[in-house]
Amino acid sequence: MKKTLAILLAVCLLAALSACGSGDIYIHDAPETQAPAPAETSEPVVAEPDPQVLVELGEPVILNIKNTSETFPAPDGSDRVILTYGYDDVDVYLASNLSAADAINQELATQDEIFYSGSGNGDGINAVLEVATDNYALTQDHDVGLSTEFSCTRTAFVDRADSRVIALRYRTSTYVGGAHGTYVDRVLVFDTESGRRLSVDDLAADREALEHVILEKMNDVLHNDVRYLPILDYMTAFDPDADVEVKLRSLIRDGSWTLDHEGLTVFSDLYEIGSYADGIVRFTVPYEELNGVLDDAWLPPVRTSGGELHIMGLDDRNGNAVHLLDKVTISDDGSEFRVFADGTVYDVSIDSVTYINDDIGFYQTETHWYCSYLSNVGVQVQTVIPEGMPDLMIRYTDESGAAHRYLITESGEDGSVLLLEESKVVAVG
Repeated sequence: MKKTLAILLAVCLLAALSACGSGDIYIHDAPETQAPAPAETSEPVVAEPDPQVLVELGEPVILNIKNTSETFPAPDGSDRVILTYGYDDVDVYLASNLSAADAINQELATQDEIFYSGSGNGDGINAVLEVATDNYALTQDHDVGLSTEFSCTRTAFVDRADSRVIALRYRTSTYVGGAHGTYVDRVLVFDTESGRRLSVDDLAADREALEHVILEKMNDVLHNDVRYLPILDYMTAFDPDADVEVKLRSLIRDGSWTLDHEGLTVFSDLYEIGSYADGIVRFTVPYEELNGVLDDAWLPPVRTSGGELHIMGLDDRNGNAVHLLDKVTISDDGSEFRVFADGTVYDVSIDSVTYINDDIGFYQTETHWYCSYLSNVGVQVQTVIPEGMPDLMIRYTDESGAAHRYLITESGEDGSVLLLEESKVVAVG
């Protein structure tokens, strides 16, 4: 039975919990918070991070991500949609290096244009729309029962962004009929200092030595990690004598590697070395295993201090103005609130999420804003907060690299904005 979901805040509705029935969400030990303050009319004040942190981390790297989407109706004038076409536009801001930011943004704009207009290989919006139009005509002429709504969307995710590297992973998801759609990941990695796009050849002085370490890691997990055994079986199912190493080496190519928070990750396309159910197969070599091989310039900055995120009003505890690093507008008509970093937190992102089930929990569908770190500063957020299941999450990592995930919701008692740990949201029914 499909679940009907609602939010119950334990700290505000404790007396009502005993009367709740199937379909409720129980949240325990919700943190105390202040009511959201009125919107500011002045421009946000950019705070100066602690000088000691600047030595290790550089200026904060900020990415704003906006989605552009178009829908196309059927050519016969009906209200049926035959195509949804959309992409994420990423804007990079580097306060201390505007020239590098400009170079990165120009390359990202070029990639957006290629996705939208096409590369000349039968892709782009016009090519997909033509296929969708032909498919619709076929279904109308012959009543063959085919799906008439196609889609092609490209979503941007941040694998890593800091004072040394910006790694953006673009997932293009396409449905043009059939039992299911398909998807492909491509990563653009930039040197934050120069703004130059990096290739595999830029990663190490000795590419052969780098490939050797990556291949050793791939072979190790294929043969010793039970999660990868189906991949090895798939690679040799039709050809027992297949040269597995040749197939693995072919994955070390531009677009199919990334520098994330754990290390250097190499990944496949769908069906390349696994079945559709296996999805995109990823191999990660931790940074510590790349010591002496990977150029030190691409290692993550050192983290020396920690902190926590809180919801705050316009004024802090002492009545002083809260310094705001940025404003993130997700919905123009939404509620406004501020998230404040008490100390230093890292890899801060604001993401749209959807609840899958109790086993999986919340799945990230889109990133709206990302910052390499916040240090004793706030961010003003404007968004619509749903009454039922939360659909927006703030994530960050601490100085040890541990991930923290908080959902954004409102108190049922006074309408104040709450940050709730993901583990404290439970769907019932």
